[in-house]
Amino acid sequence: MMEYPILSDVDGGAWIDAANIAEFARVAESAGVDALAFTDHPAPSRKWLDGGGHETFDPFVALSYVAAVTTTLRVMTYLTVVPYRNPLMMARSMATLDRLSGGRATFALGTGYLRSEFAALGVEFEERNALFDEAVDVMRQAWTGDEVRYEGRHFQAHGVVITPGPVQKPHPPLWLGGNAAVVRERVASWGQGWAPLLGGPVLTRTTRTKSISTRQELAELIATIGDQMEAAGRDRSQLDVAGTSPEPLPADASDDQKIHAIGELAEIGVTWTHVPPVPRASFAAALDALRGHQEFMAKSR
Repeated sequence: MMEYPILSDVDGGAWIDAANIAEFARVAESAGVDALAFTDHPAPSRKWLDGGGHETFDPFVALSYVAAVTTTLRVMTYLTVVPYRNPLMMARSMATLDRLSGGRATFALGTGYLRSEFAALGVEFEERNALFDEAVDVMRQAWTGDEVRYEGRHFQAHGVVITPGPVQKPHPPLWLGGNAAVVRERVASWGQGWAPLLGGPVLTRTTRTKSISTRQELAELIATIGDQMEAAGRDRSQLDVAGTSPEPLPADASDDQKIHAIGELAEIGVTWTHVPPVPRASFAAALDALRGHQEFMAKSR
């Protein structure tokens, strides 16, 4: 899997050109990439962008565009911030994407962490977990195709129906993003996947989540989630986990070293990992690098 970079001021705007995005998606598909992802920051602050944040598209629009120019590539939010949107509107967007992609959608969900963005969108930051839990309840009901009757703390619905529904039943895979205990509890209770944030202390401090700094720590957390799933009567083998090693390989690592590292991740329960990064200064060079990854990705499966 890989996240598409939105870069307005790089290579003359090549990364945000519609035709180039379509070409990138098709090259990624032919090279063996399983999923292309877009993330979600509808109203980030200038301070956050200048401090290392990143530009975004609306993920549902961008993924619908990618789905239209590909046939097997999965389209993924990585991730979408659930509290930002009305859950029925979000259920509609997600069902539409899954329907129009032919059942290729995966949704990684998060509660969000940018206080300024919550304020700009008129959403209470301190209520984000309550908003998240209610929204997921509403969406899962909506995707059944039955009438939604819901009286919650933040949302009400009286006989609402979302049709047509998603292709994937009972709904597209729902992954949870983040490292906090409450996230892992949600994964064990109802999630189909876990997308931990793996990075240094700056990343985890900025995103207000627990640090995961070693592969052993990641392995222990995956095992604990599996135990919690079994205690809830769920099959731990059905869980997807997305991630790379918290202990990065050297920049000059060989393909064999990279494949060995992927094997070590698989042994602890990681089922999805990220494509090796491509150059960003030149869009053409990025496509060449992606094509060059084809043999590596075939060997690493």
